[in-house]
Amino acid sequence: MADQNRRTPALTRRSVLAGGAGLGLAALLAACSSDDDAATGASAAAGNASKGATDSFPVTIEHVYGSTTIEAEPTKIATASWTNDDVVIALGVVPVGVPTVSWGADENGSYPWTTDALEALGAGWDTDKAPKQYSETDGINVQEIAALEPDLILGTYSGMTEDEYTQLSAIAPTIAYPKGVAAYGTPWETTTKVIGQALGRSAAAEELVTKTTEAIQTAAGTYPELRSKTYIAANLDVTSSTINLYTKADNRPRLFDMLGMTMAPAAADGGADTEDEFFVEYSAEKADALTSDLFWSWANDEAAVKAVEANELLSTIPAVKDGTALFVTDNTTVMSLSAASPLSLPWCCENHVPQIAAAVTGGSASATASATATTAS
Repeated sequence: MADQNRRTPALTRRSVLAGGAGLGLAALLAACSSDDDAATGASAAAGNASKGATDSFPVTIEHVYGSTTIEAEPTKIATASWTNDDVVIALGVVPVGVPTVSWGADENGSYPWTTDALEALGAGWDTDKAPKQYSETDGINVQEIAALEPDLILGTYSGMTEDEYTQLSAIAPTIAYPKGVAAYGTPWETTTKVIGQALGRSAAAEELVTKTTEAIQTAAGTYPELRSKTYIAANLDVTSSTINLYTKADNRPRLFDMLGMTMAPAAADGGADTEDEFFVEYSAEKADALTSDLFWSWANDEAAVKAVEANELLSTIPAVKDGTALFVTDNTTVMSLSAASPLSLPWCCENHVPQIAAAVTGGSASATASATATTAS
């Protein structure tokens, strides 16, 4: 995905949100979903395909750059950024175009949960019904989207700039992220409901939100030891000894909250208890104050974890010092909660929440989520 015009002095917005720099060069690691969680997303997509649109048109949707009116049910939908394609597919519609996944991808340049759902719709990547894929390495790919002649362009979860919106809306009705929400800060529930409205499938969208929430609540009930435990979710940059705390506008803290956990006071006091932007910088000089029951971060491999442990400042984070920090070393697992959607979250509950619980209760013996540990086949 692209840098999306959000940078810190040392890190791009992309690397902080997904986890692609600072701890080493990202490796493209694939993970297979289990039969149960694959069925959850795939069956929802197939079921919604049979229902079709239930709302009447035209529909007008407000967003950060004004409002967009959709005159008739869209049939050729192109998406930008993350999660929007997942939602469209979960609602039973195959987009004409979607961004290629370059971090945490399977062999199709997609996420495994997305691949499963497309196959359930008869639009697997090896068929002529599959969406066209385009790179977003340098930003939203206006040219390739235009070539598809879509009748709707979705960027409900995105950091779409006003210039990009102007270009895209000249091609087709375009929906940017909601007004009052930070760029890349649209909650997955809101993304689902807005896209459901745009596709004339509001009831199906509401049902998706309900069922996904139930899946998270079930995971929370399965691991009651998470209730009231404190968490910190962070990105650690070894090269500059930088700590970036993910905020309440980010999907990781949102999931931890839904699991019954509470943001650690040190993180909240450090500015992470905000929805104005998805991360805030935290002084590494105060790293030893970041006390929590769960310290969640990502790392590309064990060597990257050891680099953190050897860093003069980052190694003073209590969980790092004690060897109990949860460093996720599988990119697909990272994206299952970073790119939260009704397709990815059941996969996350099945594959990653058990690791979170193990890190909280098991200490260092369970504190590294590796590619092997997160792959279910």
